[in-house]
Amino acid sequence: MFYNNFNGRLWPRADRHVAPDFSVKETISMKNVLCFGDSNTWGSVPGVLTRHPKDVRWTGVVQNILGPEYNIIDDGIPGRTTAYDDPANQCRNGLSAIGYTLYRAKPLDLAVVMLGTNDKHYTDINGFYDGLSMLSRRILNANKLFPGTSDVFPGEPKLLLVAPIYAVPEETPYVEPVSRLAGELGMPWLNAAQFAVPDPADGCHMNAENHHSLGVALAAKIKEILG
Repeated sequence: MFYNNFNGRLWPRADRHVAPDFSVKETISMKNVLCFGDSNTWGSVPGVLTRHPKDVRWTGVVQNILGPEYNIIDDGIPGRTTAYDDPANQCRNGLSAIGYTLYRAKPLDLAVVMLGTNDKHYTDINGFYDGLSMLSRRILNANKLFPGTSDVFPGEPKLLLVAPIYAVPEETPYVEPVSRLAGELGMPWLNAAQFAVPDPADGCHMNAENHHSLGVALAAKIKEILG
């Protein structure tokens, strides 16, 4: 059977209307975790600066350990700072980028921030603390700062601060400011230098073994925070 629509064309008519199925299906409620960092989150290969494969990067290690109940969102940019402009590349300012990043990644259960290594090119350790503080507070206030049809954090905003590895493993200049800020914010933190070191090839980036070690530690920490 056919019927005429408003422009006179003939279209087939369904004999029966099939109602949409609104029954509840068995689904997994995924926990979304944003990992916001620099080249050691992006996965730069030491001395070559190509990119480690997804499963090798610490974010991929975390995903593989935690499984399908978690969605690990990899957002690393080589050269990224906490809050400082790179005159040669405007995309590296973390504070400027975080609004778009949060809005694109929402809804989130947790944000993980591992930054600081590149801040040394533009400021001192006090400036690093200030930059990380501004960035962290922007993340925790995302629902108010970046309103939309849905919240960035549907539940209580959660943030994990990670003090990055350092070129000289025995020196950990980021630990004090990161731990101090985490205490002020009432948020957890982790010292990456306890689990990973830079490769001697360039003294900055992690090899596959260290990505795996850090990924195992962060998977345990994320699981502790989100359950």
